[in-house]
Amino acid sequence: MLLTDILRNEWGFEGYVVSDEGAIEFIMLMHNYTKNMLETAVAAVNAGCNLELTFSLADNVFMKIKDAVMHGNITLETVKERLYPLFYTRMRLGEFDPPDMNPYSFLDLGSVQTQEHRDLAVEAAIKSFVLLKNIRDTLPLDLESIRGKRIGVIGPFADNPQELFGDYEPHPDPQYITTPKEGLAMLPVKIFFAAGCINAQCEKYNPNEIKEVVQSVDITIVCLGTGVSVETEGKDRVDLSFPGHQADLLRDAVGSAAGRPVILLLFNAGPLDVSWAQSSDGVQAILECFFPAQASGIAIAKTMVGADGVNPAGRLPVTWPARMQQVPPMENYTMHGRTYRYFGNQVPLYPFGYGLSYTKFYYSDLVVTHSSLQMCETLQLSVQVHNSGSRIGEEVRCGHSIFLSKLAPRLTIHKI
Repeated sequence: MLLTDILRNEWGFEGYVVSDEGAIEFIMLMHNYTKNMLETAVAAVNAGCNLELTFSLADNVFMKIKDAVMHGNITLETVKERLYPLFYTRMRLGEFDPPDMNPYSFLDLGSVQTQEHRDLAVEAAIKSFVLLKNIRDTLPLDLESIRGKRIGVIGPFADNPQELFGDYEPHPDPQYITTPKEGLAMLPVKIFFAAGCINAQCEKYNPNEIKEVVQSVDITIVCLGTGVSVETEGKDRVDLSFPGHQADLLRDAVGSAAGRPVILLLFNAGPLDVSWAQSSDGVQAILECFFPAQASGIAIAKTMVGADGVNPAGRLPVTWPARMQQVPPMENYTMHGRTYRYFGNQVPLYPFGYGLSYTKFYYSDLVVTHSSLQMCETLQLSVQVHNSGSRIGEEVRCGHSIFLSKLAPRLTIHKI
């Protein structure tokens, strides 16, 4: 019904269906729907699956297709129907073209880590950052004002390149990776470093080295989060808390700073409970970095000082609950409590789409064509967006990025 009746017949899909890795085997091994590989092949192919991504290349389910055809469980016509989209796709990729007609043939190792690609890695990282807090315009730091200052870069993510990449990532040559500590060291400042704990789990914590560094510097940048050692496929978190003693590290940093600026950088995938940091006057700014990968350090340094007009414009792709009580049980499939729209009178820590900027935007002159719509009818609206701040910036809403400078601060946006 799903792969054939709806996907192909009703929706007109002409591409191919590929399984997740091991999903075909799991029909037999985990779901116990079938008893052997032959039965599993029959069920998957007849349902509409074109391609198996398997755990085993030597002995997998789709190798039993030939036996299934011989036994009359799968018709030869069905096999041909499953093959057509696969060969059509290979043709579109140019696999059967002469090499000089295929642009991929001209790529070699010289195409890897070109300057253009490294610049793109910096841009991608910067555009993914979300500014969550920025009291008294702590960020961006004024480059001339911090010249020669002592900057403390602390935490398990401050100088650990392995923790800066997400799940299923390619690790590039180490020479192309910059950590937060290495990136900030490119600024005209003096860097002082302390990890506090050796990894994201932060089970063993050395508070003395953290306090010693923080007490000796002018500005402290705390690098905390989860990393793939804490959350990855097959490894889920059971709560929203910082792992191990990371929360203690942050509190010790704030206490030792004695009012001097503390900036929190977050490296994580899912939401974290940063309510204490959000409400504490001792944490002046919070920047969500996610997993910025190879260009982490450069992107963070440019964002910290607003170099080359950099201004965070990312928005949270998910709601961040304020506490575990707002997180529904995973086996509860109702919409209640699923997003901030269904929290009722409970307020999330950050709603979907939340994100600050170094400048301010003012919306005006909203025009909506219709007050009500019929099913499948198109809504048209327009609004004027004005950059009322002192910096250039991008305003990202509804999947659109609007670049507004101080010289040309107004733009009318039409949305359909």
